[in-house]
Amino acid sequence: MRALWRYPYVSLKITADIDLNRVHYLDIYADRGRRTIPKDFERRRTDYVGRRKDLEALRRLGIAPNTVLPAYLVYTILLRRAPTLKGICRSSSPASAVWPECPHARKGYYEKITSERNYSSKELAELGEALDGKGMWAILRLRTREDMRAAKATSANMIRKADRLFIRPHHLLCILCTADVQEPLMYDNLVELRERMRENPNILVTLTEGCCMVCDPCFEYHKGENICIRTHIKDQLRDLMLLEKLDMKPGDTLTAKEIYKRVYARIGSLYDVCAWGDKLDTAPFWSPCDGWKGDKFEQARRTDLLAKDKERVNATQCRKGHRK
Repeated sequence: MRALWRYPYVSLKITADIDLNRVHYLDIYADRGRRTIPKDFERRRTDYVGRRKDLEALRRLGIAPNTVLPAYLVYTILLRRAPTLKGICRSSSPASAVWPECPHARKGYYEKITSERNYSSKELAELGEALDGKGMWAILRLRTREDMRAAKATSANMIRKADRLFIRPHHLLCILCTADVQEPLMYDNLVELRERMRENPNILVTLTEGCCMVCDPCFEYHKGENICIRTHIKDQLRDLMLLEKLDMKPGDTLTAKEIYKRVYARIGSLYDVCAWGDKLDTAPFWSPCDGWKGDKFEQARRTDLLAKDKERVNATQCRKGHRK
């Protein structure tokens, strides 16, 4: 548990003893002797209850034995797909000495975790360590409020003073989706970066593959490993997909104005990136972002994100007059 608390994205290898049945039945029961029986065979064979639990948990997770996944994703999927221990540690068959239950299976400890409600991003950022012991956060740990507040102040100040911004590619689209948000958000720096680029559309922006200036205050950001513990996998693909569409590579630098000119010219809609272009939802760590369903991108394209308020109003009025 301490390892999970320190690093919620630590890799877990989810195993089950599926090789036991590779020993031929004649070697087991008739001493045929064609294949050496493992020394620990008898001990492993008697743990049939444990094998059944392991395989059922793997089935719920939708993965094969020996799959490696980050702890955060394992528990996210498991708690969603197995709201109770029935069929895993708690038998759905009549009580049996041959198939004993775990003595803790009916005490409700697990269900206390799974029954906790989901918390919004705003709540997770506001509550921080106050959620220790509640739901998912009985197993993993959020950043502390003090740590997030300090990161917010430091990173926002860095953006104000910067003469070069570092933004991961798909966050260019997130900035568009929050274009109507006026007050800075406590759990990211999308508003700060938008306003910095509006103040100076010629500021240099380097597209960085991985966490960027947006991420520092986020409750899901692990500063020691520089990753987002929830969306690390799909964000990597989303970044590369957008770079491909922009005909750029990681580390390329352009002015904010030139980058968004490319975004507007080359991205047909958010569906192409945020929904993968096919809406496939094969696993929680590959789920599409629902932001593609709105019209924020088209609004930003029409009004020009980086124009200042007066310029945006004039540009909109000119377009309306032209249509008349």
